[in-house]
Amino acid sequence: MSVFYKKSAGLALCTLFCATSLYAQQTLTGSVSDSNGPVSGASVTIKGTNRGTQTKANGTFSIQATAGETLRITIVGYKSQEIKLGSSNTVNIILTEDASSLDEVVVTALGVKKEKRALGYASTTISTEDLADKGSAMNAMTSMYGTVPGLKLNLTGMGPAGGINVNIRNAVSFSESSNVRPLFVIDGIPMLDWQTDINRSPGNGLNDLNMDDIASFEILRGAKAALLYGSNGANGVILITSKSGRKRPGYGIDVNLAHQFDKPWVLQELQNEFGSGYPVNWGAYGNNYTPEGFYKRNDQASYAPVTYNFGPRFNGQDLLYYDNTMKPYVAQPDNIRDLYRNGHTSTANVSIQGGGDLGGFRLAYTNKNYEGIFEGFKIKENKVTFNGNMSLTDNVNLRLVSTYSNSFNHNPPNQNQDAFVTYGLPRNLDVKALRNQIFDPETGYFFFYMNNIQAQYATGSVVRENLAKNYLYSQQKDKFDNSRNHFTNSLNLDIKLNKNLSFTGIGGFDWIINDNNTYEALRRPLSQGVGGSAGLKTEQNVSWNGQAMLRYEKDLNPDWNLSSFIGAVYLGNSYRMLSRSTNGGFITDNWESLGNSKNDLRFSDSRIANDGLYGIFGSAQLSYKNRLFFDIQGRNDWSSILPPKNNSYFYPGVSSSWVFSESIDAPEWLTMGKLRASWADAGRPGSRYFSNNVYSIGSYDGAISYSSPSTIPPKDLQPERKREFEIGFDTKFLNSRLGLEFSYFSGITYNQIMALSLASSSGYNAIAINAGKVSTKGYEFSLTATPVKTNSFSWDMIINGSASKPVVKELYDGINTQNLWGASGARIVAKENQPYGQILVKPFAVNDKGERLVGNDGLYYTDQTQDKLVGKVTPDFIGGLINNFSYKGLTLGLNFDASFGSTLISQTNMYMRGSGSSIETLAGRDEASGGLPYYVDNNGSYVGLPSHNTALPNDSKYPMIFHDGVILPGVKQDGTPNDRIINAGDKYAYYWQSFMEIQEDVVYKNDYIKLRNITLSYALPKSITSKMKFEKLIVSGFMNNVAFLHRTMPNVDPESNNGTNVFYENNAFPTTRSIGFSLRATF
Repeated sequence: MSVFYKKSAGLALCTLFCATSLYAQQTLTGSVSDSNGPVSGASVTIKGTNRGTQTKANGTFSIQATAGETLRITIVGYKSQEIKLGSSNTVNIILTEDASSLDEVVVTALGVKKEKRALGYASTTISTEDLADKGSAMNAMTSMYGTVPGLKLNLTGMGPAGGINVNIRNAVSFSESSNVRPLFVIDGIPMLDWQTDINRSPGNGLNDLNMDDIASFEILRGAKAALLYGSNGANGVILITSKSGRKRPGYGIDVNLAHQFDKPWVLQELQNEFGSGYPVNWGAYGNNYTPEGFYKRNDQASYAPVTYNFGPRFNGQDLLYYDNTMKPYVAQPDNIRDLYRNGHTSTANVSIQGGGDLGGFRLAYTNKNYEGIFEGFKIKENKVTFNGNMSLTDNVNLRLVSTYSNSFNHNPPNQNQDAFVTYGLPRNLDVKALRNQIFDPETGYFFFYMNNIQAQYATGSVVRENLAKNYLYSQQKDKFDNSRNHFTNSLNLDIKLNKNLSFTGIGGFDWIINDNNTYEALRRPLSQGVGGSAGLKTEQNVSWNGQAMLRYEKDLNPDWNLSSFIGAVYLGNSYRMLSRSTNGGFITDNWESLGNSKNDLRFSDSRIANDGLYGIFGSAQLSYKNRLFFDIQGRNDWSSILPPKNNSYFYPGVSSSWVFSESIDAPEWLTMGKLRASWADAGRPGSRYFSNNVYSIGSYDGAISYSSPSTIPPKDLQPERKREFEIGFDTKFLNSRLGLEFSYFSGITYNQIMALSLASSSGYNAIAINAGKVSTKGYEFSLTATPVKTNSFSWDMIINGSASKPVVKELYDGINTQNLWGASGARIVAKENQPYGQILVKPFAVNDKGERLVGNDGLYYTDQTQDKLVGKVTPDFIGGLINNFSYKGLTLGLNFDASFGSTLISQTNMYMRGSGSSIETLAGRDEASGGLPYYVDNNGSYVGLPSHNTALPNDSKYPMIFHDGVILPGVKQDGTPNDRIINAGDKYAYYWQSFMEIQEDVVYKNDYIKLRNITLSYALPKSITSKMKFEKLIVSGFMNNVAFLHRTMPNVDPESNNGTNVFYENNAFPTTRSIGFSLRATF
């Protein structure tokens, strides 16, 4: 046979074989679903070949296959399935979730989804379904108290409508302006977030989060977990995923309604035995003072015009009050409660969802109305959210999440204002009557001014100036309005380039516009004097984010798999602010306008600030038999905040995990077990413009002036660094009835950016440098258990906790103590080889034996040459306990949280003593309460008497014996026991009059255990809901801030700190206790 014929025959046989193979390969179609409906994104492959595809949004797929081949379906979070194909060309697969939880899908950095088994670090997922029955909080984060190990939440003194402090693993800094909050990322876009204070704070972007629109929170706690977010994620990351559309075709509607009633809770416990007045002998000067401790007007009417509560014991006699009426001198036990009203919150959320072959969507609207417990305080919010996804082709998917919210915040209270000195409230002041006397009934002006009531001639008149005018009147007539418009947008494009390679692009922004409109109404007509003011402040914050990423995944052989990606990111931030106000009062009565300014408008402030960051990143993970994982990651950032020489910095990180329960012959009681370890070195550049000379522009004598900065910027500023090692394990026992996750971490923050104090002769206050190291070691655990489980009843429990201790290891050459913050004589310091954030105060002077020294005035005094350690600002341990008891469709939830080891300076308690308002000031006030008898001699000295019935000595300066004598325990400066009598008022008023200096005995341990929530919900059975055309119907009742099981801080809530200054509180507002109900329906 010729060569030609041989080649022709071979070609024919090959063609015939290929044709036969192609004929045998048929198009196989099918669907993948779970108990809830279609499953999109599942990987569908023919085992042993390179043929593969993914399920569409409706769960369907098609692939070339031959009878006898094996079809493999995998997707994280479900058990993998393999099916031997027969002659049928259709197949339908129902997936089941993996109970071991190691195949649970978690969202990791940059939105990459992984099985939990592959993670080498601690991560916690919180589904909002678990939080839904707690009511609709003004701040969504408040629902997470006690749910996550290492996550410390702390409402500021402004309460639920204000800001919230969020901290992971006791993150600390040497700079007060440095942000130690975690990064919040919603649908791939970093959120605008900032520290808040208590000066009428309307909160921040977190307040606009709505629990009904959120699917889950993912908390990445360690440095390795957050590494790929760069400098913004150095203190952890909280990933927020919005709810998406339906997985199955058709439409659905969700309706969530909630209403709660708020009442003041944790009010100060005040004495009700003595009323307004000075200590008895304070007023014993002149002819208008009475032996009872009152003053007398020319018409002989008695009155007590002071804030102090050192007057005589209540006796019912008539006194002249601020409104020129005579009223009995009696206690008003509820007057502090009468400063507040009952509040309420109502929330309505309606969403419509749709799904089809090409994708799905969810469109939601939320309306929220809040009336606070403070006079005139209210908030109205409206929010629209859209979440849509579309499969443009089999390999191209697009997702868009857009939100717009508008909140109007009217007259949030100002905790710093002198008007609200609740601790100085006269115990005999009738607040209800005062509330009804604020407005002049004819003109609406301030009642007291219009009726010419004189402050110096009436009981309670001093208080009425502050309380009546600056709180009750101001909260109703003045305006401090904040209108916040908040836009967020996230666009996500996924392209599957081939079987192994895919591209993901994310772009979006977070844009917040705050308009603050202030108006101070006239207290009296303009004809009686200048008055009134109006102002407008506009702020605009914008954060732009763009990210592109290439992912490559490949099975290298049957045992080894490679998963990797590289990418780049840009993050830009912009801030604009302009403030202007009237000048010199109003021209026309009651015209609320900047155009009503008597003089030219005052442009009080204007600011523009920008910063930008570029980054590149990469990650590679090798897995062996899906049991052993090795991961390496890196990122490099270029930040505009740092000087050009140092604006590039690199973050490396490695981790590993081993599912040992699948690698050994594990006993039956071990459901799963995993060991994990990670290491990372992250960094952050510090505050914006910290490395620049920033000059302030003002005016002087009509000319423009420039003010130089008070801190010398560093010449060679470098980024702060945080290096952390973590090791831990995840285990499940008894078919997942019992589980334990544990992590030990050891980190060090070094190269800290801090400001060192300079001598005033230098012309500056401080110089900024890189220095200092803080070591933080600790552990975290989460224990899950189902102690009881039957066909109709179950008890599920979660106990979590964390303990960590930041210790200052190093400061700067020649310096072993650095001041961090201060308040009223107290210092918070960083001291080498000591816990971070120690609180130091000037101690009471003592002798060598530790006995307190008493001065010539009979009072203790402080030793200004010494500092005394009285506590620290960080807690040693935080934790939570979550219990859920379910019987058929009924579920009872009890949530507890706790904190131990931190310390809080309480100026509220200090001033309560100083004003004679607290219960502890009762001792020694008169004969009945243990006071000693004495008289005042002609030299002004206090002289003790043997009994209260002793005759008045001839050398008495006043015609009376006093019965409120006290001798403080201690010794005089000569070492002899103290025998100097003082009046009880002096003993207690010292706390108010000691130049407002913090005393060591008003610093308290701030430990507590709180029953945070009780919820009771009932899911109606399907036999009922189906007849009502509902898919789901759940009714719930709840109570928040239920009770303290343990509390060391008296009179104030342990969370009543002053904004971000977690070491002290002043004039604490009460917490609110909420009782409410909710209805959730799906149809």
